[in-house]
Amino acid sequence: MTQFAPIERSDWLGAPVILEPVPGGSVTTPSGFAAAATACGLKPSGALDLGVLRSTRPAVSWMVDTTNALPSAPVRLNRTRNRAALQAVVVNAGTANAATGSPGLDDARRMSERAAERMGIDAANVAVCSTGTIGERVNLDRVLPAIDTACGDLDAAHGGDFNRAICTTDRAPKGGAFRLNLPDGPVLLGMAAKGAGMIRPTMATMLAYLTTDAALTGEDLQAITRRAAAESFNRISVDGQMSPSDTLIVMANGEGAPLTGRDLERMSDAVVSVCRWAAIQMVKDGEGAEHAVRVVVTGARDEPEAERVARAIGESPLVKCAIFGRDPNWGRISQAVGQALSRTPGVPADLSVTLDGLPLSDPRAAEVMALPEYDVEVALGRGSGSFALWASDLTHAYVNLNAEYRT
Repeated sequence: MTQFAPIERSDWLGAPVILEPVPGGSVTTPSGFAAAATACGLKPSGALDLGVLRSTRPAVSWMVDTTNALPSAPVRLNRTRNRAALQAVVVNAGTANAATGSPGLDDARRMSERAAERMGIDAANVAVCSTGTIGERVNLDRVLPAIDTACGDLDAAHGGDFNRAICTTDRAPKGGAFRLNLPDGPVLLGMAAKGAGMIRPTMATMLAYLTTDAALTGEDLQAITRRAAAESFNRISVDGQMSPSDTLIVMANGEGAPLTGRDLERMSDAVVSVCRWAAIQMVKDGEGAEHAVRVVVTGARDEPEAERVARAIGESPLVKCAIFGRDPNWGRISQAVGQALSRTPGVPADLSVTLDGLPLSDPRAAEVMALPEYDVEVALGRGSGSFALWASDLTHAYVNLNAEYRT
């Protein structure tokens, strides 16, 4: 895998000052988590393609998944589990096990049961995720022995391997660890995520797993996870396409008194920032993306209208081509705004568009568009609603990759 450039705009993350990266960290950096990965031939390259992640002590959890009306078999299976009590997840890459009917659901169930048996825990506490080609069942003759191998090799040192195993068209894994320095002592957060194409919240063709050794109640973790998804993975778009496999799972296995008050608020802010850090990396990866933009819409009648406008801009093929071509084209943005506001009541929009504060007519606007990251600011002047969305450009590499995906 090649590496895409790191996120340069710290203002995009909104990270609390007491949150700091842990060099060389991974999803298993928080205490009480272990992972393993192996290759079983689902990826033609022979690369790692199956991973297992578990909490080695009791954890509380929460899960958010796709809103696609045709969810994958693993998503359907996971919805029968107690999403507040997940202790482990088994993931395969290369085959999505989506649009596979009852046989695919049976395959996902067998994966969960096999992993649970090998780890000595209840299958009801094991989630399953699959990513890759839609319409193909997983090859259990390869996957089940690989689960045996991975479950026998679980270790805190294998967090990076797990992250690599879950990737498909990613240029690089999206993972790491962070330390939140609370007054009563630090807590750690780990992340492993994948996603580069078929990205259109809610949510995206993305898988993300956040771990923490913070002590949280199940109710608080549910609220934190829902907020984090809404403010990160549900605010990105690469190509406007919604996957049937999207899953975010958060597990917290801290011991002792749960966080409360200001510490709980700080923890919530930290989880949002770490999820946004992973989400923006998906946009920057973007199956060949060269530019990532934050579309900031203000002055809408309400937030839903602002979101509709932001998505119309960020997902417009014409706007995305202009971003790729570094062309400050007013017409393409105004067309997208007008389309989003078609037949809506209220004061007509008094449209203002700037790039990092510069009008598109400013000669320096072309210089802004040469940057790998910048803001597209759209003011409608007809209300107080606002919304921000991160989106990528549309490149030759994206077309080539997806034209040749199966050939």
